[in-house]
Amino acid sequence: MDRSRTTKASSAGWDALAGDFDAEIFDPTGTDRGGAFERALRSVGRVELAVDLGCGTGRLIPRLMRRAKRVVALDFAPELLRVARMRVGDDPRVELRCADLSCPLRTPRGAELATCSNVLLAPDAALRQAMLRNCRRVLAPRGQLLLIVPALESALWVNDRLVAWNRRAGLTGRRAFRGGIRTDEASARDLLAGIVDQGGVRTKHFLREELEEAVRGVGLEPGALERIEYPWDAYFDAPPKWLGASGPWDWLVRAVRPD
Repeated sequence: MDRSRTTKASSAGWDALAGDFDAEIFDPTGTDRGGAFERALRSVGRVELAVDLGCGTGRLIPRLMRRAKRVVALDFAPELLRVARMRVGDDPRVELRCADLSCPLRTPRGAELATCSNVLLAPDAALRQAMLRNCRRVLAPRGQLLLIVPALESALWVNDRLVAWNRRAGLTGRRAFRGGIRTDEASARDLLAGIVDQGGVRTKHFLREELEEAVRGVGLEPGALERIEYPWDAYFDAPPKWLGASGPWDWLVRAVRPD
């Protein structure tokens, strides 16, 4: 499962991926088997302006169009925005903008709803905070942010199940950890900071309390926090039934701008 939109790098790599983005980059809202994201959207209700920060190929835009009179979607990769425009057509209610979310945004402003799905993934804490400040910046007073991030608790649970699977297959010792979170010294240090290798990319994962504190740190009030749950086959090919119903998840937090 590739989440690797993680660095303040040139958009060229993302432009090259545009044709395969939907197949290659995991979509938590499209795989949300418990419907947590849709419930959160309904709870916000209908709005004048919704903003999608880090929209990629625009997978969320059609759902926002059903809730908002106007949608502004931002991404730093022009080719991804081109694919997003193909997805939504020439609807005048939708504005696509090329913007680096790690730099201060002057506009848009006054959104009653903002979404940001698996964008705060960079190992660099300062970069993540800059992006989160932009999430606050676009909101109107009492506007709501629906923020999705990878859960560190989930990454550890997936690793536990993988090790159990390896042991059932007869692997012992260090071999039982094959394919899981790396155990070298650098990886162990990363893990203490919530950084987990995802397909060769160091990717930030959040503890529940850490996510709430990050939101407070930019002047937002964290509200309801839920799991975006998805099936085991999002991680494993042909997962065995004994893995159980409690599968992987991302965190979804609803945060409010107080003023």
